[in-house]
Amino acid sequence: MPQVKVMLYTSKVLADGSHPLRLRITKDGGRKYISLGESCDLKYWDTEKEGPRRNHPERTRLQSIIKKWETEYIEAARRLHDSGHPFTIDMLIDSVVEASKKPRKERKGAMLLDYLQTIIDQLQDAKKTGNANVYRDTRRVLSKFLQEKDYPLSSINVAFLNRLETYLRSEGCADTTLSVYFRTLRAAMNRGISEKLIPADLYPFSRHTTQRDKFSLSKFDTTTRKRAISKDDIRKIEAAEVSTARQILAKHLFLFSYYGGGINYVDMAQLRWRNVQSGRLQYVRQKTGGLFNLKLSPAAMAILDYYRPVTSTDPDAYVFGILDRQRHLTPVQISNRLHKIKGQVNSDLKDIGKLAGIDVPLTTYVARHSFATALKHSGVSTAVISEAMGHKTEAITQTYLASFENEMIDEAFNNL
Repeated sequence: MPQVKVMLYTSKVLADGSHPLRLRITKDGGRKYISLGESCDLKYWDTEKEGPRRNHPERTRLQSIIKKWETEYIEAARRLHDSGHPFTIDMLIDSVVEASKKPRKERKGAMLLDYLQTIIDQLQDAKKTGNANVYRDTRRVLSKFLQEKDYPLSSINVAFLNRLETYLRSEGCADTTLSVYFRTLRAAMNRGISEKLIPADLYPFSRHTTQRDKFSLSKFDTTTRKRAISKDDIRKIEAAEVSTARQILAKHLFLFSYYGGGINYVDMAQLRWRNVQSGRLQYVRQKTGGLFNLKLSPAAMAILDYYRPVTSTDPDAYVFGILDRQRHLTPVQISNRLHKIKGQVNSDLKDIGKLAGIDVPLTTYVARHSFATALKHSGVSTAVISEAMGHKTEAITQTYLASFENEMIDEAFNNL
């Protein structure tokens, strides 16, 4: 803990002959001074007790000011000390300065669920529906955890985060999902600090690996699992006999992604017939804005021919009929519809996988991984695969090919 004391700065003499009062903070061999904006004549100052003498004309007022400053810094130092994180004099000063800037909203108590809803509304207004959905999902699980009772932002600490983790794991959340929720909550708290809604010293997340007393997101295992399937498994899916309209759509979306250059679900769902021209597929990937122009294989064309009589009413009509131009008009409506149908498709794909005797739980993403892995098995370079998938770097592509690399290592070990 630092030593905090108000001193009379006798080395400096003001115009009226008095000396300025300064708060001295001493910690770990370092020392800093802060001006109080007050002064005192040397004859009225007790240098031994470091305080105004009894004969000082404004002794009571000055004592009150000194006590206020010393108490403010001592209490701030105690909060930092109790957080368990080492702090410097500058960090102590910053915490007091930031606390003095707190707006009225914080004094009333900024609330977690209310603040998350504010962020969601702002993201929707900015037409960032993807990020808005991530915050909405995080708010939903937090609301359930808190039993729909709001919680002060300033009260979120390591203990709260540990309880939340335990709860989410009991609900069956995987590490990748936990990572999304906690990264979103961390981003919200960082934003709250930048908006002066909570003081920086209450931040419960670790900023680097040495902060053992903080909540670390590195504990979550977010490495890519093996999600690619073989060409033989693709044949099994093609041969799987499905009957319901939902299962037929799920099967077609999976196979079209595999044969259509690894196109992802969001882009497939928003394909229009004008994107299909002269046996080629031309579209702009929503995630990156990259333009794709690829030749459609006979297998992909066969899937399009299945939907052509039903949905090909005009060039702007949606290919797979997931979206309705009359009903899904706004970005929010489109995003909500895509999110809903994606859940149904992935659920149906898992049933199709079991029906086909495939061990890997199928999702639309498995098709994209399988496309990349099939190209790698065929001898295509990672650079070409990266370009085909629209990745910004080969490092991203490498995460898709992790299962392939593992298979190569296993094969090498067989030679032992």
